[in-house]
Order: sequence, then structure tokens, then C-alpha cells
Amino acid sequence: MNRRDVKQPALISLPDRVRDRDVFHDKDGRVYVTLGYIQPASRILSFFKYAPHPDGKWVSGERRYERIFWGGGASASEGMTKAPDDYLVFDDHFGVELLEVPRDDVDKYFSPEIRLREILEEGAKDPLENSVGEMAETLHDTLGIPLERLGVTGSIVWKAHDPSFSDINMNIYGFEDAWHLQNSYDEVAEQNSHMRLRELHEWERTMSRVVARIPVLPVEDMKTLFTRRKGLLCRERSIGVMPILLPDEAPIMHGSESYTTLTPSPVRVKMEVTSEKYGLFLPAIYEGSSRPLDILGGDQVSRILLYEGSFRGLIREGDKVEVSGIIQRVTPTRNREEIFYQLMVGSKVGAGKEFIRLVSNT
Repeated sequence: MNRRDVKQPALISLPDRVRDRDVFHDKDGRVYVTLGYIQPASRILSFFKYAPHPDGKWVSGERRYERIFWGGGASASEGMTKAPDDYLVFDDHFGVELLEVPRDDVDKYFSPEIRLREILEEGAKDPLENSVGEMAETLHDTLGIPLERLGVTGSIVWKAHDPSFSDINMNIYGFEDAWHLQNSYDEVAEQNSHMRLRELHEWERTMSRVVARIPVLPVEDMKTLFTRRKGLLCRERSIGVMPILLPDEAPIMHGSESYTTLTPSPVRVKMEVTSEKYGLFLPAIYEGSSRPLDILGGDQVSRILLYEGSFRGLIREGDKVEVSGIIQRVTPTRNREEIFYQLMVGSKVGAGKEFIRLVSNT
């Protein structure tokens, strides 16, 4: 087994408030990724991504790892069965059992921003790191996005990547900068000869994986949504950039609401979307309204809460959509707001059956 440099300047103390898509290890070397901005105070809601394994493809230092999580709710649920039993807890906010690692069990926590700074200051050690640095500098030079608002995550952040098969996953932090990038992809491609937009046919593999996970979703509906998806290639290498809210920007704090599931399996509801303000982030929020529903005694669904990341950022204000999801009653716990109803897309019980698709105006 090849030895690798285990210098890890991106290691930081566990922050008081974690962010979506941060990477950390527990005391037994298992690797997790934080899941969303709704985070409990004493634990970290996350998914189990890599486990130590003598025959694993991923290598960091002298340790090998196998990949556990491959995307989607079913894979996340499978990962829960491989995590320690005491990491599975009933979450009063979400009303279900979730994988939440105790903060006391976190052994290593990585900063994507510091890892990016290491690459920029010390120089790239391989082609993937070179692409990371070039992408960051291009976004900074073209759009004025501060370098400290960018980071690199995934296996690169903890130096387990391999240029022969690893992807590049970057983050952009902050509501304003995330939307600035979302609205400026064309500008980045037009002003830089080494950059271009990802074309629809280049999303085929991604769309195929989504349809395989959600077989009830027609392929053509998936393609219609993906005509809106934004992505960049840097010298023909695809680089994903995930929008991440800062902790004080989160529109929902853990414990500020509680969710009660009203339907044991997904139902289909048509809605008109009135706000996409938080549609870029995870969980994505789309405000809107359905028709009065008999199951709710004539009340309407007014929010979509989306944990299925494949649909993040693809819905617009004014869209008419059909949503397949779990209907939940939302009870605010810290103010006097009235209860309301939402559709949860990306639940454990609805894995493989939950989606959003555009419908005609008629």
C-alpha cells in the first residue's frame, strides 16, 4: 500500500454550529458528511459516507476506506444500518429516527476553506487540486467572489482522493454569493476560454442515476428539469459547486418546528410555487400553495421541504409543479405562528417514490 503525506492543515476544532456538507471522522475512523443546515445542538445530523476497509479504493495516510453512501435516501438509510446503534436517535424536530453523531464522538473535523487555501498557497499536488485552484481563482477574478467564501470538500478535503477516479466537490458559502454564482454561470463561461457550461447530454449519467433511484419519475420530466441545471467544466473537467448557507443564515433552526407525518406513504399534490428564495440550499425550501385537500380537512399545503438534492435549485417562482412526497403537519414551537402543512421530499419512508416535476399551466 502506498504511503501518503498525512499532513492535514484543514483539521480544525469542532465548531459550535456546523454547516451543510462539512466532512468529519468519528473516533473509529468512519467518515461522515453533515446533512443540511437544520442541525441539533449536541449531535450532527449526517450521512455515513466512508468506512475503514482493508480493500478500500480510497486511501488517506496508511488507511484504506470503502464508500458507503452513493446518493439518495435509500443509500442514506442503508448507511444507517452500518453505523453504531447509539448514533441512531429519534429526532423531535423531524419526528423520525435519524443518524446523528454525538459531538463527543467527533475525532477530526475539516475546513473546506482552509483546504482550498492550502492548495492555493502551497501549490497543487495533482491534477484534481490544480483544477480546484483554477476554478476558485476564476470565480474570484470573474465574479469578485471572495476566496474565503469558497472551499473544497469531498475526499479532497481529507486527502483521500485519487486523480484516476475521484470527483471534485466545491462549496460556495453565504446566501448572497451563492445566488450571485447561480445567476452568473453564463458570464463565467463567456469571459473565460478555459471554462464552459455543462450541456444537457453531459448530465445523462446523473439523470440516469436519479431515475434509477426514483423509477416512478418519467425520464422526460427529469430532462425538462435538468435543462435548468447549471454546471461548469474547467478545461473539460466537471466541477460541482454546492451552495451552502452560513449558520446565521439558516431559515429554520433545529427545534423551532416539529413535523408530524400524516400520510404513511407519498402522495401526489399539485402546487404553484410563490418563492424559491431558499431553493438553492439543502434542505431546499419552496413556498407555494396547493388546492384545498380533503386529507387536510380543506386546508392547503404551503411549503415543500426538499432533502432530495437532485431537485435542488431547479424550481422557479411561478412554476406549477406536481410533488410526490409525505404530507406533514408543521407545528412552530418558539412563537405563536399557526400550524401549517408541508410536503417532505427525500424522506426515509418515501425513498424511491418522491419527486418534483413541472406540469403545464392547464
